[in-house]
Amino acid sequence: MKARVKPMLPYLALLAGAGFLYHHTETFAALGRPGQLGPDFWPRAVLVLLMLVCAFEVARLALAGGAARAPAAKPAQHAEEEEAPRYPWLLVAGIVLTILYVPGMELLGFFVATALYLAGFMLVGRYRRPGVIAASSVLGSLAFVFVFMKIVYVSLPLGAGPFLRVSTWLMAMLRIH
Repeated sequence: MKARVKPMLPYLALLAGAGFLYHHTETFAALGRPGQLGPDFWPRAVLVLLMLVCAFEVARLALAGGAARAPAAKPAQHAEEEEAPRYPWLLVAGIVLTILYVPGMELLGFFVATALYLAGFMLVGRYRRPGVIAASSVLGSLAFVFVFMKIVYVSLPLGAGPFLRVSTWLMAMLRIH
């Protein structure tokens, strides 16, 4: 029995935690404005999805007998095959980018900081097509601004100085009030 329940424990713990947090989101509803999604909507939506995934995994494990399926055996590597090269400095660079991203938002604003972060992460990931990097980082940042500010109603940092002007111009262009 213990071997059968053990693989389910992480999912059961997440399910219980999500249920507990869902119950506590009821206090958010009082803070909402009439005619708009309340501050409880998105946390509840995420928690419901988490609970559904956990319940699905618990049921799947219960029906499978609780034992996770063993991964398929991999063919033996040939002696002449080399291990893929590792780049630990790229990991460090990604961590540094992520650490600098958060305080960078205060000065640069969400849009500019996110565009630079996405471009920097693509460069750290050794992608080398500048046109694609520029387009995807700007369009990705625009998409994030639109979703967070226009759909989810999250206030994002606007930046300071000229970056504040860029953010307010962008908000006007996207008709975000």
